[in-house]
Amino acid sequence: MANSTVQCEHCGTICNLKDGFCKNCWKKLPCDSQQNDFIIDGVGQSEWENFIDKNSDRYIEVYKKYEGKKIFLNINLSAMFFGLNWMLYRKMNKLAFISYFIFALLSVVLQTLLFIPHIDEMKTLNEDIAAYEAYLEGGGQTVIYNSYGTRYSPDVVKKGAAAEKQLFEIQVDILLNSLWIIPIQCISVGLLGDALYKKHILNNIKTKEGGTSVANLLGMRILLNIVASVAEPLLILPMIFLILGVS
Repeated sequence: MANSTVQCEHCGTICNLKDGFCKNCWKKLPCDSQQNDFIIDGVGQSEWENFIDKNSDRYIEVYKKYEGKKIFLNINLSAMFFGLNWMLYRKMNKLAFISYFIFALLSVVLQTLLFIPHIDEMKTLNEDIAAYEAYLEGGGQTVIYNSYGTRYSPDVVKKGAAAEKQLFEIQVDILLNSLWIIPIQCISVGLLGDALYKKHILNNIKTKEGGTSVANLLGMRILLNIVASVAEPLLILPMIFLILGVS
């Protein structure tokens, strides 16, 4: 290298060019030779590096490999394990919101499909539970004694208690089976994350600032939770109607 040091264009700190980044502000240092610059999908190396910022080398290598492809599969562990938080950290706000509601809708659909086979059974169980509750409200006892002093429970109590237990087991079974949406979400985002991020970069590299932002992650996560609290009841309306139908 002709020069071993360079001034960081972001904070002015004198840095060793071989480090590749400023140890004060952690921004990428400029390449020492324009001859080493390359183009990926019509965008130059320095533009990719500046937009991606942290861990840009890893992403650039991936995009070199899949140059020209809009959709491709590649394992991104950050996207796989952090999902929406990774998207928000990388300022992919629109995609994070869309992904959240897609998987929320899929979760509701899955729970509804798991719920349907139990409709008739749950109606019967709820009838037994209603009879049991009416018996208790009328002053009935859960345990009584016969003329010999033996303790026993009336049939309405036995059926009601058994129905409550069985209904709870069905609900837990539906919930546990619906949790399969979580690994599906992790795997799909993990495999498609790099392709989605590339699309985000190409759509915004000329008009918006890239990089990463913890502030964006925290702020948009709060906003997402607020929007979700309003929208989720609308998503689960079909499930509510089914539940009311068996109550």
